[in-house]
Amino acid sequence: MMPCAKKTTSLVVAFLWVVSVMAQPLPGYTQQPAAFPPPPPSNSGSAPQVQAGQTASLVAPIALYPDPMLAQILMASTYPLEVAEAYNWQTQNPKLNGTALANALKLQNWDPSVKSLLSFPAVLKMMGTQLNWVQSLGNAYLADPNGTMATIQSLRQRAKSAGSLNSNGQQTVTTQPAEAGASSASTSVIVIQPANPQVVYVPTYNPVTVYGGWPYPYYPPVAYYPPGYATGAALMSFGVGMAVGAAMWGGCHWGSNGSVTVNNTSYNNFNRNTNDHPNNLNGNGNSDWNHNPEHRGNVPYGNSTLQNRYGGNQPTQQERNQATQDRAGLQNQATQDRNAGSQQQRQQQERSQATQDRSTVDSQARADGYKPPDASSHYGDTRSGWGEEHPAGGGFRGFRR
Repeated sequence: MMPCAKKTTSLVVAFLWVVSVMAQPLPGYTQQPAAFPPPPPSNSGSAPQVQAGQTASLVAPIALYPDPMLAQILMASTYPLEVAEAYNWQTQNPKLNGTALANALKLQNWDPSVKSLLSFPAVLKMMGTQLNWVQSLGNAYLADPNGTMATIQSLRQRAKSAGSLNSNGQQTVTTQPAEAGASSASTSVIVIQPANPQVVYVPTYNPVTVYGGWPYPYYPPVAYYPPGYATGAALMSFGVGMAVGAAMWGGCHWGSNGSVTVNNTSYNNFNRNTNDHPNNLNGNGNSDWNHNPEHRGNVPYGNSTLQNRYGGNQPTQQERNQATQDRAGLQNQATQDRNAGSQQQRQQQERSQATQDRSTVDSQARADGYKPPDASSHYGDTRSGWGEEHPAGGGFRGFRR
């Protein structure tokens, strides 16, 4: 999209472009129904209950995920456009892993939370094929992180009571005292961690049944089932364990602000491996995660409050185009520098070869009887030097290079 000269026209064109982008399915995107069905009758419940039902339907498919993965999904959901790009990129590069994947990610400008999803293809596929849900989930968390985390805890409590959530070989489920001012109304919180910190198993479950019956009939839970999932299987099943390396660095604070957290050491290690210009965090402990609107793209926020808080920091299309040009210019300059270095090396090799050739020719000329002229001789003055007559006769023998 070309930037317009007038600011008003530019804003209108940008808005129309955003609407068209959000209305059209992106490559790799499976069209989903609306996030919520029509609202219940006005006498069916209060506004807080409606909001709780909406939030519960959004977090239901991930509420029973291990805390680190849950946290990074919530982070990445606030960048739906980059999630779509990452999923499309993954489908084009399905065999990349390990060091090759980390090096390839250095060329991408996605947020670290989005890049981390490439280590968990099943999770990225779930998000990349349900972009409406991803955008709604991210908006819900940004608008009310405290309420979102409280809803997750309430669903975990229901799953625990229904016998669906227990420790096993894939995960460890513990009940811990709630922190002072915790987001949950309960005096305790349920924490889910991988049984092996270096291996994460992604759970699969039917959110309609795993919570012992769904308490919000007007807001059915969003559900995603990977290929091969059997509806009549156990309440919760697990896929193949994924070695996480440094890709798992998120956490849940379960504190008064409902924040998700970042393990600074693990984050810095991951960021250094997947980013040419890493922006590392200070300290070795945990810190609260902060949304970065620079990675939001043109996707609008869920309400005017969020738009006012973050939208003013979103780069314009012209700024994004300029950034793309700057990156391309840097890459071209690096290529030119490499080519120039190669050319200089070739020229040096040619000069060395020429010097060697002259030395060889001079040696051969001396072997033939050629004597260099002394300092007083001049070319063409006498039959000496360059025009010296060959001792064996037969005319003049001039030296040729």
